[in-house]
Amino acid sequence: MPRSTPLPRATELFDRPAQDDLLQLRNDLMTVYREFSAEDPRLFPLRYARTVPRRSSRPVRLPAESEPAGPTAAPQVPVLLLPDGPARASVLPYDVLRRSLAGRGLDVLMMEHRGVGLSRLDSEGRDLPAHAMTLREVVDDLVAVLDHARVSQAAVVGSGYGGYLAQVLAIFHPERVHSLVLDSPLTSAQDEAIAQQTLRDLYWDGTDPSTSTTARVLRRLAGEGTVDAERAGAVILAVHEHGGPEAVRDLVDLLAVGRGSLTWTSVRQVLNQSWLQSTPYVIEHDLTARILHTELGSGHHADGGPLDPLRLVGAQARAVPPFAGEVLDLHRLAPAITAPTLVLTGSQDLVSPPRIARELAERIPGAHLLEIPGARHSILDTRSRILQVAARWSACGTAHRLPERARELAALPASATDLALSRGLQIALAAERFSPWRLRLESARAERERAQREKAQVDPRPHRGRRPPSERADPV
Repeated sequence: MPRSTPLPRATELFDRPAQDDLLQLRNDLMTVYREFSAEDPRLFPLRYARTVPRRSSRPVRLPAESEPAGPTAAPQVPVLLLPDGPARASVLPYDVLRRSLAGRGLDVLMMEHRGVGLSRLDSEGRDLPAHAMTLREVVDDLVAVLDHARVSQAAVVGSGYGGYLAQVLAIFHPERVHSLVLDSPLTSAQDEAIAQQTLRDLYWDGTDPSTSTTARVLRRLAGEGTVDAERAGAVILAVHEHGGPEAVRDLVDLLAVGRGSLTWTSVRQVLNQSWLQSTPYVIEHDLTARILHTELGSGHHADGGPLDPLRLVGAQARAVPPFAGEVLDLHRLAPAITAPTLVLTGSQDLVSPPRIARELAERIPGAHLLEIPGARHSILDTRSRILQVAARWSACGTAHRLPERARELAALPASATDLALSRGLQIALAAERFSPWRLRLESARAERERAQREKAQVDPRPHRGRRPPSERADPV
C-alpha cells in the first residue's frame, strides 16, 4: 500500500518559536524541562497550565439553575485534567473550562502534551524528534508536572486518550492518584473495532429495532449508487454524534427522495479538511501520530467495508510505522487500580460505545458507572458542565454518589460549541427539507387548490374524472 502524504508540519506555517515566546507571557503557564527520552538526555520545555481559585472569604456557589447540590466540603486535592488526544492541546482550547473549574473552588492543572502546542519544540526551536514520542515518556511527563507543581496527589480526570493515560498513571504511580474520573475512556486497540461494529449494527445491519428502517433505506441507497457505502461511515458517525439517530434518519430519508446531498457533501468535505489535522496550538497530529497509530493502534481495524468509520484514520496510519501490538495490556492491569473511580459514558456515544465503559467499570475494583442519557462522545467537550460537577465531586471524595443523579446531570445544557454544531446540522437538514424549490412547489399547489375551491363554489357541477385535490398523490 502506498504511504499517505504526510501533513505539513506546524513549524513550516509561521515563526513558531516567536509565537511560543509570546504565549509564554501568560501568568498561568509553567515550564518543566524534560528529557527527550530515557536514551536521549537532551532537554525540551514541557509546559502546563495551572489555574487556582481566587482567594475569597465567601464560599463557592454553584449556578442555582440546574446543577445538583454538591458536597459542602472544600476540594481535598487539585485536579489534573487530561483531554482526548494525543494530538489535542490543553492550554489554549480549555482556558474557559479551567476558569470555570477554578470558580468552583478547584486548583486545576492541564499538561500540554509533548509534540503539541507549547510543548512541541526543543530548546533550540526545532520540532521534537519521532523517537521522543512514546507513551512511556508521556506518563513520566505527568509525574514530572505533579512534582514541579508540588502536588503529591491529584484527582485525575481523563477523557478518551486522556482516560487511557489516567489509568496508566493510577496503575504505575498509585500514590499520586487520589481519585479517577474516566470519561469516554480508551482502554485498548480493540475499542475501535467495537465502535466500528456498533455503527454497523445501528445503520447497516439494522440489528437495533430503533434504527432498522434507516439501515434498510441506507442499504438500498448504496445498492442504487446514491451513497458510496465505503466512504459513508465517517459521515454517518459525524451526523450521529452531533444530531443523534434522528438526524441520521432525516438525512437518509432526504437522500431517498432526491434531496440531502448538499448536507451529505458538506459534512464529508469538512471531515476531509486538513485544518482538522493541523491547527497550531489546538490540534496537531503530525508529531503525535506515532503514539496514536504505532503504539495505540488507531486505524488498525480499518477494513474498507460498508460504513467503515476508520477509513480516514486508517489512511493516516500509513504515514508512520505499523502497529505491532499493545504497549500495555490495560484490560489485564486495570484490576490493580486502587483509587476510587467514576467511569462516565454517554448512552449515544459511537466513538467509545457504552459497552467499553461498562466493561471497564467491571474490571476496576469498586468503580462506579455513570451513564448519561442522550449524551455522546467526550463529556468533557460536549457536556462540560457534567464533567465539571464530576471533577469537583471527585476532588471532594464524593463522586460515588453521582450515578444516582444521572437524570439531573443529563438535564444540564450542552457545551456551546456542541450546541452550535448540532443546531447547524438541524438548520442544514431543514433547509434541504424545505428548499426553495420545495417551497415554490408547495405554494403553487396551495394556490391551485385554492383556485379550484373558489371555482367549485362558483360552479357547483361535479368535475367528472377528477379526484378532489385532497385525495391526489403528492408529486414530490
